[in-house]
Amino acid sequence: MDCITKMWSVLKKFRKEEEDVPNLFLQNGSALLEELISFSSGTYDIPIRSYSAQQLVKATNNFAGRVHASTYGYICRGTLQGRSILVKMFINIPGNPASHSDFDILAGAVRDIAVTSLMSRDKNVLKIIGCCLEFRYPALVYEDARFEILANFLDPNCDKLLSWKSRLKIAKSIASAILYLHTAFPTPIIYRILNPHNIILDHHCVPKLFDFSFVISLPPGELQVEDDLIWIPGYFDPEYQSSRANEDDPEHIVNYVNDHIHKDDQFKQIVDPKILNESSVNHQQLQAFINIALRCVQAKGENRPDMLDIARKILQFE
Repeated sequence: MDCITKMWSVLKKFRKEEEDVPNLFLQNGSALLEELISFSSGTYDIPIRSYSAQQLVKATNNFAGRVHASTYGYICRGTLQGRSILVKMFINIPGNPASHSDFDILAGAVRDIAVTSLMSRDKNVLKIIGCCLEFRYPALVYEDARFEILANFLDPNCDKLLSWKSRLKIAKSIASAILYLHTAFPTPIIYRILNPHNIILDHHCVPKLFDFSFVISLPPGELQVEDDLIWIPGYFDPEYQSSRANEDDPEHIVNYVNDHIHKDDQFKQIVDPKILNESSVNHQQLQAFINIALRCVQAKGENRPDMLDIARKILQFE
């Protein structure tokens, strides 16, 4: 009985959205246009192809084959016009402690489409090929990268080898993509949620950044902007992290690494054993890379390097 009730609820929801298609298209299209103008200062010149809701429902077999759970929803694989695609749907789950307001989800979806399209020329960004404005929250349509999330490779229980050479390539590529966000637009765009769960590796092991739902643009002439805190444990600004620390907190990873980085006999305590087992790894290079990472998490913002400096230093590694 519960199953029938849920199915009826979903059916009514889709019927209601079908009735609202013209209004949804206009409302979402207007919001997307405003966002594109905001981030590009009116210089946007890349058209975004629009797909209908029916096309995406059919292409994904009613959104079966989900391959990833994203911040506001999920990504599923499908086939559209003979082409393999990925569709990112935004949803809100009533009663879920992690749910967001309709306004936040809509804003995140529109922002994601706008900035992803602006970044479409970057080979290290998951390429958008279109969107659908006929759902309650706009959906993204990506090219199919046949991917795996980077975080899966970094899991201690993962038996797949991600070599030091590959990790260095990933770091260089993502640093370049973030630098592009900071420098290629009228005002810098800050990503804010950079972590291994928002980076995929395609079947050629090329890293691609995705999920621009939480980016924010700095006001003209400003170096900072206030906004709501994004709760991602382990990826806080060090100054904020230190402001909320207490005696009961476990040892912070930065302190742990600092305690071991300059001790030759304990170097293995802070490096993935899979890397240490590689015969060709240069330990001096590894230590130099860790030192750069530690500069990025200095307690005070003025002591941390900017993205341009970091990208230049990482690109120097061979």
